Amino acid sequence: MKIAYLISLIASSLWYSGIFAAPYFKALGRDTSFIYYIYSFVCHQDPARSFFLMGNQLAVCSRCTGIYSGAFLFILFSPVWKPKLSKKNVIILAIPLIAGKLMEWIVGFSSNIERFITGFPFGILVGMGFLYGISSLLGGSHEG
Repeated sequence: MKIAYLISLIASSLWYSGIFAAPYFKALGRDTSFIYYIYSFVCHQDPARSFFLMGNQLAVCSRCTGIYSGAFLFILFSPVWKPKLSKKNVIILAIPLIAGKLMEWIVGFSSNIERFITGFPFGILVGMGFLYGISSLLGGSHEG
């Protein structure tokens, strides 16, 4: 599990830092179009639904920022917090995202903060799946 943890931590750290590196380096005058292009495969990148850093849009929308924040923090703290990837946890962690999306359709609006908050628990689920998937690929099992 230690190798799986290190691989997952390195991969998630690189992915997560890229979200903030794009606007940071753009503010410094660097060409960051390739970074935004990479993230465009996983996010719509709508400026109205995104956070900004140093006057520049993050590489993903606010909901994806919440998802990747949850995933990164889960992986970071997984050595001390090891919940099971169970049906119950899948449902509990997915409900806020589903409820947030339903409310957005019903009401017609949600704020970027709401999108971030509802994405975060789902990100924990993504982090669990990623870490446990890497562990399984390496022939290990996940504990907890």
